[in-house]
Amino acid sequence: MKTSYIFYLTIFSIILLSCVNDDEVISENPGYQLSFSTDTVTFDTVFTSLGSITKRFIVHNQNPNALIIENIYVGNGNESPYSITVSGYESNNVENQQILGNDSLLVLVTVEIDPSNESLPFIVRDSVVFITNGNVQDVKLQSWGQNANFLGNIVLECDTQWSADLPYFLYGSILIDTLCTLHIEKNVQIFSSFETYIFVRGSLQIKGEADARVVLRNERLEPEYENLPGQWGGFIFLEGSNNNLIEYTDIRNVQYGIRLGTPDADSIPDIILNNVRIENSAVAGIAAFNSDLLAENTLINTSTGYVVGNFAGGYYTYNHCSIANFPVAFFSGDAAFVVTDNLDLEDGSNLYNSLNISLSNTIVWGNLEEEMVLNLSQPDQSHIQTRNSILKTSLDIFEGEGTFLSTETDFMQFKDIYNYDYTPDSLSPAIDNALGSEMEYDLFGLQRDSLPDIGSIEYLLNN
Repeated sequence: MKTSYIFYLTIFSIILLSCVNDDEVISENPGYQLSFSTDTVTFDTVFTSLGSITKRFIVHNQNPNALIIENIYVGNGNESPYSITVSGYESNNVENQQILGNDSLLVLVTVEIDPSNESLPFIVRDSVVFITNGNVQDVKLQSWGQNANFLGNIVLECDTQWSADLPYFLYGSILIDTLCTLHIEKNVQIFSSFETYIFVRGSLQIKGEADARVVLRNERLEPEYENLPGQWGGFIFLEGSNNNLIEYTDIRNVQYGIRLGTPDADSIPDIILNNVRIENSAVAGIAAFNSDLLAENTLINTSTGYVVGNFAGGYYTYNHCSIANFPVAFFSGDAAFVVTDNLDLEDGSNLYNSLNISLSNTIVWGNLEEEMVLNLSQPDQSHIQTRNSILKTSLDIFEGEGTFLSTETDFMQFKDIYNYDYTPDSLSPAIDNALGSEMEYDLFGLQRDSLPDIGSIEYLLNN
């Protein structure tokens, strides 16, 4: 009876083993190693005290049999700024993780870097280590850490000055109060979180230089966030604000680049934009309401809404500007340039003020057939002047001395809109057709030749 029992048990075991697939049979062969989708996981610049996005890599078992990964751990353990998640389990030390033959598992990695006393970006390294059948393998981890001045949800002290010693990180909105001024020096970099706005009730003075531009942008520096509109709020200029100047500055990936609501009885510019670039806006690059604005050598481009809107009247002057909308990763059905002398209010009333607008040496272009919208309730009270400009419109009210009107897309071409290069194409009618002006240098500080070009960027043969 005992012999019969052993016989049948042996037969059952053989049958059971024959039902097990090779990829489920655990091998202890030291010749079987893991492979990885990458040898290094790299994070772009990460601000200290703030977490990163999640990166991932895949661990492959390209062998026919299953393996037991005895240990998966971060080299510096719990002291490391890196954290890993393996198969949904978040720990910097995971043991006895099985991986079937010709199968894979996913590892997620994040990093949070402690502040240091360094002003320049610094590198932070570690590794994820795998021990399998006596084999020790790893995937390198590296990040660039950056210290910053962290500000948010505050009213700034009067006459505050920001210098370029460290970047500024805005994790909440700030207010420049009445009779106060924020001075921003050349080379300053400002990074803002999603719900951050800069409210200006007093004055803003940003003074970049051609080779030391001021940059305001979103907080994430990874490539996938590089050109996404609406990643932070932008500038909101409140009633009573005046004496605002922005020079040699880039404003990117905003809700509003400039939202100007500063009505008054004069025509003195409430804000002057010199050599400014505003791009990737979710609502508008410039939205101005019964205000006074002067923009020169300024490029406003790429919006999910309109690029520039001047509403309910006001005084607006654009000289050597490029206003363009060629969204690549999204669709916009709004005209690039919208002008009205009135505005419907929430209470059902309509606000009206006379409109005064001047376009000289300026391009308005985009991928729609009509890129200019005009709404005048009292046309006789409005003053519209255009000189030596290129406008994508069929509205003859914009006709002016030396001005080209067209609705043909190919009439005006730029060098490379996909890479945000709005230099006129070599065959563009913008070349040599600008009205002579005092704008000796273009958006980037390059000297214009004796026959300057229409728009914010001069076409030069050596560019």
